[in-house]
Amino acid sequence: MTTSCSKCGEPAVYLRRYTGETLCTSCLITSTVQRVRRTINKRKMFTETDRIAVAISGGKDSAVLLDILYRIEQDFPRTELIPFLIDEGIHGYRDESLQAAKALTASLGLDLHVTSFSDKFGQSLDSIVEGRQDPRVTACSYCGVLRRKAINDAARELEADVVATGHNLDDEAQTVLMNIMRGDVQRIARTNRLRELTIEGFIPRVKPIMEISERDTVAYAYFQKLPFVDMPCPYATEAYRNDIREFLGRMEHKRPGTLLAVLHSGDAIAESLIHDQVPQKRGVCERCGDPTTGRICKTCQILEELQNR
Repeated sequence: MTTSCSKCGEPAVYLRRYTGETLCTSCLITSTVQRVRRTINKRKMFTETDRIAVAISGGKDSAVLLDILYRIEQDFPRTELIPFLIDEGIHGYRDESLQAAKALTASLGLDLHVTSFSDKFGQSLDSIVEGRQDPRVTACSYCGVLRRKAINDAARELEADVVATGHNLDDEAQTVLMNIMRGDVQRIARTNRLRELTIEGFIPRVKPIMEISERDTVAYAYFQKLPFVDMPCPYATEAYRNDIREFLGRMEHKRPGTLLAVLHSGDAIAESLIHDQVPQKRGVCERCGDPTTGRICKTCQILEELQNR
């Protein structure tokens, strides 16, 4: 027996487990765009005249992000979407995803801007990892810090008002739980900032698909036939996040809605901490001028380490 779409009665092709909706292709696409639109409005992510730098990677999440923002921003002709990609230099991984990103942006009539680790920092991520002295220091430890710096600098060079990233619901729930399990609850307030609370010196970052599950992004990308590469980063096996991903995946399957509950708990924790915590005293890095709580920012510390090898 064919299941009917919960919204229009047409044959359904997808079950959105955390809402209990069965959806046809059209309603899947429309409802996903509507959910993202609500998230943008609720969290006041954009204004009507923004230059929006969209961080894409060639993967499904950022492909869905750009496609949905392209649809939404058709209603706001004074905004501008500027897709850009950070090429970390991961052999056999970033090469293919770069081609997918170029195909996606070309299909939307947009220009893709590319910045590489090699050009910006003098080394690719592969070279950095190959030369590390301590094998306990993961590739993600280097990549996370350097990628954040590259994204902020790229957005500044593009004269963007805000950066949109493709973090989905699974990513955000994992981050909340990781910080709790590491005993670093304060970090939740730093990573869950609203645009209006952005630290001066950084380009504001927003996550428009943060209430869309990874399963939803897969379905959207498939039915929209978006070009993307479905290949995990070869360094991902080193990450602590993998253990959290597996645990939350089992919980979401057994108890749909778990991911949203964790996300909303993180929002509540962040709001409480932002109002109650004493603001950190910040200065600027002596070397690059970016905001930091110490003399030298983490990026410059890593770059110094690389130079001293």
